[in-house]
Amino acid sequence: MKITKITHILFISLIIVIVFSSSLNNKFAWDDKFLIINNPHTKDFMYISKIFSNQLYEGGGMHSNFYRPIQLLSFMMDYRIWKLNPFGYHLTSLLLHIFNSALVYLIILAISLSPCIAFITASLFGIAPAISSIVFYTPARSDLLMALFLFLSLWFFIRYRQKGKSMLYAVSIVSFALSLICKEMAMMLPLLLVLEISRNPKEGKAQFKILVPYITVLVSYALLRITVLNFAKGTNPIIDLSFSATLPLWIRLLTDFKVIFLYLRILILPLGLHIEWFVEPVRSIFQSGILLYIAGFIIIILVVKKISDKHRLILFGSLWFLFTLLPVLNIYPISVLFGEGWLYIPSVGFFIVLSVIFQDIIKPKLGKIFSAILIALFLIYYAFFTIAYGKVWKDSVSVFTNVLKYEKNSPFIYLTYNNLGMAYSDKGDIERSIEYYKKSISLDPNYFEAYNNLGVSYVASGEIVKAIKSFKRAIRLKKDYMSSYSNLGHLYTLIGFKNRAIEVLNAAIKINPYYYKAYCNLGYVYTDKGDTAKAEEFFKKASSLREEDYEPHYCLGTVYIKNKNYKKALDEFNKALKLGLHDSEIYNKLGFAYIGNSRFKDAEAAFMHSLALNKDQFEPHNNLGNMYSAFGYFDLAIHEYKEALRAEPGNKGIVDNIVKAKKEWKGFLRNKNAKF
Repeated sequence: MKITKITHILFISLIIVIVFSSSLNNKFAWDDKFLIINNPHTKDFMYISKIFSNQLYEGGGMHSNFYRPIQLLSFMMDYRIWKLNPFGYHLTSLLLHIFNSALVYLIILAISLSPCIAFITASLFGIAPAISSIVFYTPARSDLLMALFLFLSLWFFIRYRQKGKSMLYAVSIVSFALSLICKEMAMMLPLLLVLEISRNPKEGKAQFKILVPYITVLVSYALLRITVLNFAKGTNPIIDLSFSATLPLWIRLLTDFKVIFLYLRILILPLGLHIEWFVEPVRSIFQSGILLYIAGFIIIILVVKKISDKHRLILFGSLWFLFTLLPVLNIYPISVLFGEGWLYIPSVGFFIVLSVIFQDIIKPKLGKIFSAILIALFLIYYAFFTIAYGKVWKDSVSVFTNVLKYEKNSPFIYLTYNNLGMAYSDKGDIERSIEYYKKSISLDPNYFEAYNNLGVSYVASGEIVKAIKSFKRAIRLKKDYMSSYSNLGHLYTLIGFKNRAIEVLNAAIKINPYYYKAYCNLGYVYTDKGDTAKAEEFFKKASSLREEDYEPHYCLGTVYIKNKNYKKALDEFNKALKLGLHDSEIYNKLGFAYIGNSRFKDAEAAFMHSLALNKDQFEPHNNLGNMYSAFGYFDLAIHEYKEALRAEPGNKGIVDNIVKAKKEWKGFLRNKNAKF
């Protein structure tokens, strides 16, 4: 059998599918709640303009300075096919990784002209444990997409230099622009293009002129990010305040020696992989171990220089690794000092070096068979660790429990305990969530978010007094923490302290006049008080603040039904439907609105749709019974009432309706017989 490029790519794809197949059974984890599950921006194509003009978490109600429109667009497409089935989202990530691995193969084949080196590099990249979290973790979709367009840009650039077709050049430039709006780490592409030009220069220094469009795209995007696409708050004009931003540049640079060796360590020995690494900053050149890191770095440079005289790809791969790491080495401070996912592109350089060692150094000395066995064993070794790591990603509880195994001494471990509390809360294990929130607070008594989350869990467990104390404590620690105002106001409403609820929510609005939830909750309070005019006012304000949210429209529809303004109610319910609300309750309310507008066939269809979504509810059956009874279809009415009674046994109102319908039916039959 002749081994072709297609054969190699199919085999690489097969081993990736085998190794990552278990990921398809994983649930949503961590930020999926804000990016997918509770994000209206990913659920309708009408929000395309919003995802290209807002920050990543805007739809999920959180703040960030991440601009990832292509990532949200991919989630939007996933939702159109899979709704909220995590299988589909994991499948998309897996397919993207397979496609990226195929591109790695094609790029390395074009660079090395060796199918074996290309195959080994792409295979290692395909199943490497150190970068596997990018595939397992759905919100890491931005890395997969960034890599996709970056690899395409590099591939078309290589093809352009080979064939000279301007269309290939144009596609490469456009792909680079797309990679930047997937993730800023793509800024390193011009350095890879320099490597490619230097590897095979055609016109000396003049050849570097072809990089001008790429530099123009990069500078233009940078200007957009610090101006119209800058979503940062606080004193830092570009990024939110982070731990690394608190460190002087010289400390960050010293720490980079440690970080680089940590990256190399997890590529060679992938033990202890987890999502939230804390690297202790190096605060002195005489700190334990730092001189060894610096010496090791110098030795690697000398070894690479020596070997690359004979094996040029060693130098190419080493520079690829270093150049593509530069954006995340905190020369300019970013979020943290170290992240597994940041290795996704740099790892290719490491695997180029490893492939050359296997193919051009080990194979000539030890023979083809032994070399093949060694490569196979290394792939099996990688597969074992990746499959094991995949089990960690089955859900949020597993993810954060794994972090606790390795980061117990991190000064930020209180955040992990808080995240674990939220994970247990999402699973409905309120007792465990309270336990972990308390642990978070014990490690940082000033962590206001844990108090707020603790309050939410106390509400769920019925411990109202403790919940109130927790929300108040969070507010004392952070006077502008809106979530606690909203939660406290809502709790006061639930227990009947409506005036206190109004007081708390008005205080929140005074601090932040644009806080959406406060207006929504005020609408609920005034609805409970029977003041529909005030309720309408606040729901309208909430709607104006978040046009993409269906909640205020649904609530306005309910208010209008109470006021018997059925035309407006119908308009609001239709808006809520258009914005993505499709539960059984809205169709039940929609049926009322249709009846009020004398659209009885539509009302019947709405009630039936409600029952199709939830067959165990009694209201739509009862409402259908009332409508059929009003039109004299007593047999149908009695049938619906009986169905309602089956869903709600012992409901006196339904029993009375059955008695009344039977009596009216008998009267109808007597009158009918009398006429004959």
